[in-house]
Amino acid sequence: MKEIRLLGKRILPENCPVLMRYTPADGEDWLKYFMPMNGTWSCDGEWMIGEERKSWYAILFGRERYEKNVMFSFTIMADPPATRDLNAVLCANWNHDTDELGESYVCGLNGWYEHKSGIERNGSSNLYSTTSLYKYQPGTAVRMTFGCVDGHSFMIVDDQLVTELVDPAPISGGHIGFSAYCTRLKIKDVEVREIVYEDFVQSYDPEF
Repeated sequence: MKEIRLLGKRILPENCPVLMRYTPADGEDWLKYFMPMNGTWSCDGEWMIGEERKSWYAILFGRERYEKNVMFSFTIMADPPATRDLNAVLCANWNHDTDELGESYVCGLNGWYEHKSGIERNGSSNLYSTTSLYKYQPGTAVRMTFGCVDGHSFMIVDDQLVTELVDPAPISGGHIGFSAYCTRLKIKDVEVREIVYEDFVQSYDPEF
């Protein structure tokens, strides 16, 4: 993974300690690393598969809860004829009173009903950032990275920064995971890293 340049921050992935890796093809039980929260989840030996046919989400959490800043990378695709909502969750919490996803950051491709990509905060806030500029090609696998530094979240697809979102009242800690919203997703090769970053001073030089 290339150097990540955010507004005011620079992340060198090779300096970020690996906290977890899981590849279905290695043969380890996927349920050792993940826990389905709702919807339908399975593993065919190469991919973890999430499915929800209703206009709702199927949620898969990583078992470990992280209280530090983390980013996680994964290979994901919409499984045809499904085309939309390639979603991941971060700093994710479960609302046990309502038995649904609680305060969490959600990133996604080809969603928000209009084929948009972006990041939103699920829960009490109406905070979100979306773009229609990134075009996902249904049926293709992409490599995504979703991370958050004290409320400064970012989404990278195939080494390209797609969007950033800064939350003035950030969520503190939670799970990583995935959300299949009225779709069918295939996911593999998940890696979680602790984020180590440096301040990145940016300024303009006169152009004329």
